[in-house]
Amino acid sequence: MRHERSAQNSEYASRQVRAWPSRCGGQLGFTLIELMITVVIAGIIAAIAYPMYTNYVRQAHRTTAKTALLNIASREQRYYSTNNVYATSLTYLGYASTGINVPAQGTPLYNVTLVQHPASTTTFFTLSATPIPTGPQAHDACGTFTLNSLGEKQVSGPLPAAQCWQ
Repeated sequence: MRHERSAQNSEYASRQVRAWPSRCGGQLGFTLIELMITVVIAGIIAAIAYPMYTNYVRQAHRTTAKTALLNIASREQRYYSTNNVYATSLTYLGYASTGINVPAQGTPLYNVTLVQHPASTTTFFTLSATPIPTGPQAHDACGTFTLNSLGEKQVSGPLPAAQCWQ
């Protein structure tokens, strides 16, 4: 009885499979040409999308450095308004050390420092965001970002400062 039921089930299943219409005369699946065309299309999309993605990520990392410089410059201005001199160290502005890594969490991209000027340490400041040599921004075309107390924005790389600071 059990053998008869399994034979009936397999006969029923085979009738159902045969009853389904197939698109290639009974063959199921994809041809090699269809798979190759799909691989070529995926390759073209990847070749266009990947450079655009990496450029977008690099610009986002630049924004992180610029934001850090502008925040520290704002703290310098507040310090100046109460003390009539600029801070000579980032520790006076509430940071734990004289150089900070940006971002504070995750993989550091830039090291931000307050550059000392021997002639006028208290009437002028320059902030510098230098890419970490082993980080993803090490070979960025903007290089090191600098911002001084006059609001002058500069970069050390071959790209113009206006393009990097936008």
